[in-house]
Amino acid sequence: HSATHLLHAALRQVLGKHVEQKGSLVNEKILRFDFSHFAAMTEEEMKKVEDIVNKKVRENVALNEQRNVPIEKAKGMGAMALFGEKYPDEVRVVSMGDFSVELCGGTHLSNTGQVGLCRITSEEPIAKGVRRITAITGKKAVQKGRDTDELVAQLQRMLKSPQPNE
Repeated sequence: HSATHLLHAALRQVLGKHVEQKGSLVNEKILRFDFSHFAAMTEEEMKKVEDIVNKKVRENVALNEQRNVPIEKAKGMGAMALFGEKYPDEVRVVSMGDFSVELCGGTHLSNTGQVGLCRITSEEPIAKGVRRITAITGKKAVQKGRDTDELVAQLQRMLKSPQPNE
């Protein structure tokens, strides 16, 4: 869930404070994040979000987990209560520096650097006022970059186009 917390905070920074998590899925293949927003994201907005997330990954921010925090204290710390859920009197607060502070019961990495790399692969509507981002992280994100580079190289060879100098 660590990458979803980073993504959520970055979306709020780029799109606005109205962005709230509406659901998520994290497994060994993908990260899926549903959020409130009124319009499709532009390519520029997606790049900004990806850049912010990956900057936090490179900063290798330690995760801070606090258990059994009274709910009112957690809210006072700025922890976000998500998608209208009811919470017990005591909650778990997961923070990554002052960038992300959320209530969460999920599994997390010990620091943001362990995400490795985050690449947004799609953004789409799923309901009125709700958007979905699909992303990949770590080795899968690195492999996607390599696959894209190979595809571009194949196209350059087919078109007999010179490869740009680095």
